Amino acid sequence: MLPIEEQKTKVEHRLDLVHWHMLRGDNLRAGLASRAGILLSTDALIVAGVALALGLRNQRGSYGVLAASLATLICVAVSVVNASLVLVTVRRWHQHFGNTGAPQPFLYSYTGMHGTFEEFKAKMLSQSQEQLLGYALVELWRCGQLHTYRYRKLRRAIRWLLAALAFLFITIIISAI
Repeated sequence: MLPIEEQKTKVEHRLDLVHWHMLRGDNLRAGLASRAGILLSTDALIVAGVALALGLRNQRGSYGVLAASLATLICVAVSVVNASLVLVTVRRWHQHFGNTGAPQPFLYSYTGMHGTFEEFKAKMLSQSQEQLLGYALVELWRCGQLHTYRYRKLRRAIRWLLAALAFLFITIIISAI
């Protein structure tokens, strides 16, 4: 008798590989979510810094301090929006990415499951290994598209965070003078 690994078909090996990539994608998604959380925390600290800078020396803020504070808060707002979009998209897949030609990835898209359990069970048990591989490939491709979108939003959020930090330092310097 052959070892289990040798008994697997070519399709099963490919399905295993695709599933490995999907698990890797889940780890990448968790990493992005963690970084977005750090960005959001840093944005909150910058807002606290603006509040402290406005209260420095118990005086009414000059126009320079107010302008620098407003610029800081605008940068923080854009950073927060982009970091939030790393965590979740606000539109459905087809509304967000348009018609990509990819079919609905049955079995992998939990939001697309409708009907009764018996309907799901019948459809699931009627799928061939090749069909399951096809669904897995669609889902892997969709995960890659979504990761690219989220990573782009993360980079944008970081750039706006750095701009907010620069304006925060300007705010603190102006208010300390």
